[in-house]
Amino acid sequence: MQADLPPFEDLYREYLGRIYAYIRAQVGAAADAEDVTAQVFMNAYQAYARFAPRNTTPAAWLFRIARNATLDHFRAHGRRERLRRTIEHQPMAEEDPAGQAEDRIRYRALLTQVAQLPERQRDAISLRHSGLSFDEVGTLMGCSEDAAKMLYHRALKALKDAVQREGV
Repeated sequence: MQADLPPFEDLYREYLGRIYAYIRAQVGAAADAEDVTAQVFMNAYQAYARFAPRNTTPAAWLFRIARNATLDHFRAHGRRERLRRTIEHQPMAEEDPAGQAEDRIRYRALLTQVAQLPERQRDAISLRHSGLSFDEVGTLMGCSEDAAKMLYHRALKALKDAVQREGV
């Protein structure tokens, strides 16, 4: 292991919650998210000696592993299953049952719209909302920071237009 690398346990503690949240938003089911998250940190641990902090941030490195593990998960389970799980994913319950029902309807409609976005736009939104900078999103997606911003903002505009068109 390189001398300038912090102990892996420190990275694990710092990023576990964010990585899990990112994966959970992608896969929908808590059990699948836990499995994929475990795989991410196992892969990261095995590759940690090769991690070069001068080339990327720990967050970008871990999220790249998480993104790849999530894609592997979907390849194994198919896109139809992903859409089903995304639509079934529910927001946190509220006190008011009528308000909760309205929120669920809006949330499902929004998730349906997100699922219809091109894959790169979905990725840009998910990574950005997982707390990564546009530079880190661009690095993970193999594009420039400006291209990542453009993907993200085009996705948001498409979602806003779809929501207005659908009256959600």
